Amino acid sequence: MSERTIETDVLVVGGGGAGFRAAIGAREAGVRALLVSKGPLARCGATPMAGADFTLDGLSLSQMGFPGEPRDSKEKFFNDIVTQGFYLNNQKLVEHYIRQAPARLKELLDWGMKADSSEQRAIFTSGLGLIDALYRRAKNCGVDFLEDVMVLDLVTQGGKVLGALGLDVSTGDFIRFRAKAAVMATGGWHKAFWPNTGMRDLSGEGIAMANRAGAEIGNMEFITFCCNILLWPPLWRGSLATYILSLRFDAELTNSAGEVFLNKYDPFVVKWGTYMEWNKGFVSFASTREIRDGKGSPHGGVFFGLGSTPFDTFEKIALGRFPNWKYKALDLSAMPRLMKEGKLLEVGPVVEYFDGGIVVNERFETSVEGLYAAGECTLGPFGSNRVCSAITEMLVHGADAGRNAGEYAKNAGTSELPAQPLQALREKAEQPLRLKDGQKPAPIRRKVQEMAHQNLSPIRTQKELSSFLYFLDQTIQDDLPHLATASKARAYNKEWLDAIELENILHLLKCATIGALHRNESRGVHFREDFPYTDNDNWLKENIIRFEKGILEVYRRPVTVTSKTPPKEKVPYLEMLKKMMESRSEVGGHH
Repeated sequence: MSERTIETDVLVVGGGGAGFRAAIGAREAGVRALLVSKGPLARCGATPMAGADFTLDGLSLSQMGFPGEPRDSKEKFFNDIVTQGFYLNNQKLVEHYIRQAPARLKELLDWGMKADSSEQRAIFTSGLGLIDALYRRAKNCGVDFLEDVMVLDLVTQGGKVLGALGLDVSTGDFIRFRAKAAVMATGGWHKAFWPNTGMRDLSGEGIAMANRAGAEIGNMEFITFCCNILLWPPLWRGSLATYILSLRFDAELTNSAGEVFLNKYDPFVVKWGTYMEWNKGFVSFASTREIRDGKGSPHGGVFFGLGSTPFDTFEKIALGRFPNWKYKALDLSAMPRLMKEGKLLEVGPVVEYFDGGIVVNERFETSVEGLYAAGECTLGPFGSNRVCSAITEMLVHGADAGRNAGEYAKNAGTSELPAQPLQALREKAEQPLRLKDGQKPAPIRRKVQEMAHQNLSPIRTQKELSSFLYFLDQTIQDDLPHLATASKARAYNKEWLDAIELENILHLLKCATIGALHRNESRGVHFREDFPYTDNDNWLKENIIRFEKGILEVYRRPVTVTSKTPPKEKVPYLEMLKKMMESRSEVGGHH
């Protein structure tokens, strides 16, 4: 087996929008940048499949020639992000997001990205159009690329990044990376749950390897579930199609008793909680309550129907969004027949976005020297509830993380990679190949995913979380060391990659479960049935997790406040939700 060493100034891990923009940023700083993509270049991760809404304040949008809301302002946008994030936002990162968004949009348009449409605070494009514009720019400015390579772990010494060890998926050979700085841009960890709305390659390795290298991670308990996701038939499971349609007509959600269950809630909350981006949190919460009360559909969701909307109206809306009943290569042609016959679809809350992640400051530095992070893998600006675009987040973060990493690399030396840690990483990675008899990764992963969907759902209890934590510990102790692949071939061995990914998945699930257990309140997308109050008096704090000598340690730190002081109060969750909605500005809408 051959093993090569690749040297660069800034190593960017992740082939989505945050990674590409970070690599461009490093090149703009005048240093070498190598982007390593786990899958095919510009065709893996979340970005190519994204709905691709780019949010910024309406005034800036209108000044750029789009039909944005000119009465809007950066101050109003800031207010909405912070209040709708239940005040748990890092306000320095919110300010940075809002301030940098117009420049990031303008450059994308200059690089050839086309805007399909716009609304008060957003422009819409396609994920492929966005990533292709970034790819062209990255090629033109001299970024180096490596595709189909999975980075396994960072190599550090004395609290400083020296490089990483990777695995060439096409050959099974290891690759040593020597770098002066690294940027983690690996996105979310959807693969820890089943079902999920994400790409199947998002297993969260960037967050896990950063944490193992000494970087802190935080607020892992805040996991956004998207409502109204198709659950049946199996081919449609995890599709966002019904969620997208529900934003364009008044879909009716019912439980197994035929009750329109949203009628149980305050009409004001229902109005705004189904129209705005709030719907992900509120409707997921309400749907989960029905499922937990034994009034769910046969496949673990609720029922989605036309209600008072005529079929012809629904069909016109649907075909306007999904020509020929196709959505991202998924054939939905059976949907109109079912709806016309008055049949109900099964939908439910499914994991879509992760609000927590690697702790960064406003320079996107982590607590490890030379290590930066960008995009969804960070503890970003959104607090406990994301109400604006992750596309904007990844590009704003990526540009600054890459540029700052580049500036750091100019003054940093390259060090030799220590032999002993590299050998230990190789041996750990190869263990599933060496074991003759052991446990297959796939069934263990599916059990873990289904348990995660059930126990880290929008509604949680101490009993369920504690039981899930015990299950995770047992899996880590009893199953993880005994994973074995059926094939011992090294090239394109998907089962081998699954085994490697499972360690990262278990690590992140454990961090999220510990975070949820430690947060004895309900806030944003985290609802504790046994602590149903939003408690600003005691819980305006971030849960920060360190990984030291194999042990996860949790501590709390106050939320970062600049200009908007959170009110001191402790109120029932739904009452706080209503207060948040009442405090919104008149612009924004759903996007």
